Amino acid sequence: MEPGSVENLSIVYRSRDFLVVNKHWDVRIDSKAWRETLTLQKQLRYRFPELADPDTCYGFRFCHQLDFSTSGALCVALNKAAAGSAYRCFKERRVTKAYLALVRPAAGAHPGEPGNHQPCHWQEQHGGPGPHHVHRGLAGL
Repeated sequence: MEPGSVENLSIVYRSRDFLVVNKHWDVRIDSKAWRETLTLQKQLRYRFPELADPDTCYGFRFCHQLDFSTSGALCVALNKAAAGSAYRCFKERRVTKAYLALVRPAAGAHPGEPGNHQPCHWQEQHGGPGPHHVHRGLAGL
């Protein structure tokens, strides 16, 4: 996925009550700080100025959060009733979030070289330490 910009917000789903967007990695959801050059809030305001609600703190009703470095689907309620409904679903645990981590070798690493084994092959090839050991040469672990 390319780095986020104000113009490249990807829409996953839209109804009259909800908007689901694909939040980019390393993009904050909202901020009132002037130094934040890009936020999901700014992307939404740029793409859908008519959906911004001045009665909310940030202009949009975010149904949940994703960490700054996490990319993925994020749900935005488009009205107060939808926000209340989403809140109740999360509170009553009728909604869950699932995370999938995609890991790739570090730049220039070759999976067959010592220290660059893929986690799924480590025990097969080496019978070696348990699944919680550190894999050198793999970005993001």
